[in-house]
Amino acid sequence: MERKTAYRALLVFVLILVFFYTLGIVGAIPFRVSYYITILFLFLFVALRMDYHRGRRR
Repeated sequence: MERKTAYRALLVFVLILVFFYTLGIVGAIPFRVSYYITILFLFLFVALRMDYHRGRRR
């Protein structure tokens, strides 16, 4: 998959997660959902940093 397409799909995924995270903070859904989304964001951040540092820079 082309890098631009992959990042666009990742952007949509992150925006959906942010929506659910916000609902958890507000109290509309259990806070545990926000907790797991935070962990997922951390793993995603680490994975993207590893990809960047492996030499796959733009």
